[in-house]
Amino acid sequence: MNLPDLERADSFALLSPAFGGSSWRLLRGLRAAGPDAVGPLLVYAPFERPGSDPFRLIADEVVDVEPSFDRPAAPFGVSLHAEGYDAAVGAIRDAIAAGDVYQVCYTVRASVRGLDGAGLLSLMCRHGAPRFAAWVRLPWGEEFVSASPELFFETRGRRIRTEPMKGTARPDAVGVLESSEKDRAELAMITDLLRNDLTSVCRPRSVAVACEQRVIPLPYALQTVSDIVGELGEGMTALDALAALHPGGSVTGAPKAAALEKIRALEATPRNAYCGTLGLIDADAATFALLIRTAVREPDRWVYGVGGGIVYDSNAKAEFDELHVKLGALSWDTRS
Repeated sequence: MNLPDLERADSFALLSPAFGGSSWRLLRGLRAAGPDAVGPLLVYAPFERPGSDPFRLIADEVVDVEPSFDRPAAPFGVSLHAEGYDAAVGAIRDAIAAGDVYQVCYTVRASVRGLDGAGLLSLMCRHGAPRFAAWVRLPWGEEFVSASPELFFETRGRRIRTEPMKGTARPDAVGVLESSEKDRAELAMITDLLRNDLTSVCRPRSVAVACEQRVIPLPYALQTVSDIVGELGEGMTALDALAALHPGGSVTGAPKAAALEKIRALEATPRNAYCGTLGLIDADAATFALLIRTAVREPDRWVYGVGGGIVYDSNAKAEFDELHVKLGALSWDTRS
């Protein structure tokens, strides 16, 4: 499949196999889904939109494709906008010391210029497609490209699993990441938050932490995740789970309500698709990704969000260095 051909399409969603297919799937001609819609259902909730009211769309056509990822021919530029970063980290640490919050996921923005959607997706897939890679153009004009590695949750029949991600290090620092008390504490807090969120839609006493911490290698970074499993309660669906879990704890902080208040006060612009949720429901299976490593199209650029969890032990310089590790998703050189 020639990716640049999609630039002429009015609306589509190109989804990697991790969304539930055996290969990449292209959903053409997206439109609002009625209550009796049949077929794969694309579900999208921007960060600021309630999980109880996501966009639900179906496609005129769903086909399996094999995209061809070509290196962008033209030069492109990436610039990070992080003015006031140290002050924001200090404000969060002060709020933690005051007992207002335990952790806040604070994010900033980078600009990407000189690439169209096909070039940006190819850039993100240069060393193999990220787990939840996606390129989506919605009927009302909103467009984003995601290289997310994070599973928000999946359901298979009544079983549900979520995989919160916290802790980032360079690819050669696995020992440092595994032994970091700060990163372990961050992950433990978010694991507990997600476990609590799941209890509202799961059968009593069915929610359990199957794995407290494991490392996922990416071409440009290492990440740690946990695994939480449960059994959906009678009458509960994947959409009920979305309502209970969105926005994801790993991109908000804990407690969630207090963390969201701090995010609204400190972040200069809305996140929109970045840190939102994208999922596909097909028959009795559903897969939802958290839209981290995601760029949103604007008239003259792409806006790419990057951030991390701030706890009392956070050091602003170390946290800022972590932002550059995550920007490795936008570089041909994975050492950058």
